[in-house]
Amino acid sequence: ASHELRTPLAVMRAAVDVVLADPDAAADDLRGMAADIRAAVDHAEHLIAALLLLARNERGLTVREETDLATAAEDVLDTAALGDRQVHATLEPALISGDPVLAGRLVANLVDNAIRYNHPAGDIWISTRAIAGSSQLTVANTGPLITPADTARMFRPFQRLNDRTSHDGSGLGLAIVESIATIHGATIDARPNPGGGLAIDVTFPARGQHSGRSTG
Repeated sequence: ASHELRTPLAVMRAAVDVVLADPDAAADDLRGMAADIRAAVDHAEHLIAALLLLARNERGLTVREETDLATAAEDVLDTAALGDRQVHATLEPALISGDPVLAGRLVANLVDNAIRYNHPAGDIWISTRAIAGSSQLTVANTGPLITPADTARMFRPFQRLNDRTSHDGSGLGLAIVESIATIHGATIDARPNPGGGLAIDVTFPARGQHSGRSTG
């Protein structure tokens, strides 16, 4: 975490030092510095918020309400920055017992991951369904080839694979997905798509059969 936080701090320091070193710095230089610092602050705030969410989840599940994964997915897709990605959604009722805010965050992180690590004009598939009393969410995408050995470590904090070197994200998106799944007693199955990209299933237990950590 400290290593990741040094990146935005280094950007802010460099932006300030460049302007301070120029005795003839003009208003445009100051505005450029301010824009760079603002972007770095936003990145640092996003990272800190993600770390706080992971810490919060260590306390277990504190809210339990009936939540429909299909509704959560619809809400996420309504506001997602899809760009030129093509979404194929099959959303059937899939009720779970848990924290609706965290369920929405889980869906949002999976969709964000499918958008971020995809080809231009690539495809995203998202589906929800009830299976033998359990509820399942699947998010899949096109994208670069991923080896089976890589899929497990993708859920570790700050892991970026292959061309996943961009610092646009926090490096914690899938780690948060795993932590939310864990406290809801859900299981995750991640597998590479043969032509590239990734498919992720999150299967929640039947309501009343929760086995994750819970408090309150």
